[in-house]
Amino acid sequence: NLAICGNNLSTNLNSLLIGSQAGGTWTAPGGVPFSGFYDPAVDASGVYTYTVAGIAPCASDQATVTVSENTPPIAGADASITLCSTSPATALFPLLVGAQGGGTWSAPGNVAFSGTYDPAVNAPGLYTYAIPGVVPCLSDAAFVTVTENQQPAAGADADLVLCGDSPSIALFPLLVGGQAGGTWTAPGGAAFGGTYDPALNGPGAYTYTLIGNAPCVNDQAVLTVTENTVPDAGADGALTVCGNS
Repeated sequence: NLAICGNNLSTNLNSLLIGSQAGGTWTAPGGVPFSGFYDPAVDASGVYTYTVAGIAPCASDQATVTVSENTPPIAGADASITLCSTSPATALFPLLVGAQGGGTWSAPGNVAFSGTYDPAVNAPGLYTYAIPGVVPCLSDAAFVTVTENQQPAAGADADLVLCGDSPSIALFPLLVGGQAGGTWTAPGGAAFGGTYDPALNGPGAYTYTLIGNAPCVNDQAVLTVTENTVPDAGADGALTVCGNS
């Protein structure tokens, strides 16, 4: 008997027949002539017969090799994927081109894994898909490298009311939960330094933008500035009147 894997090299069946004499002939299943070398890429499993012709009155003698060919497991081609921390749960199996089903997944650290990556639960790293092989076929494994980019958070929108003679004020601290590193634009889209000075700037919607690394999207927060006019009672004065004016 010969158990062989579908991706093995060719095997000389004569080497399996202990005590056999050379000079015989081989036939494949169905009686077709056969070279004696079994190649999984060309030949099919079944009973292969080796015959040594006898010289009369000796009869011919035969021996058979029963070949069982197991299909090698294919875990598919390695792959990679970049997700955002806010991406929906994503199945990794479709990324493995040519993969057979029925395997098992493991997360980084060889922890059991469902096969669906959820940024809210899982961590980036190397995820392994393995398919066991039926002896003598070896197991096969493929890897998916998951990279997770963080979704930027520009913070919550805010409002600022100040007076026309108020001192300058930095707007970023007013954006609750905002991450640093973004850029500001003034009303109309002009570049803005992030510090509002009533003597220089005008009221309106000031926008803070953080750029997201794909597939994460950009995030913005809007700070609406209302500037009240400084009251002016005028200059002090003096008035002298007569008692009968």
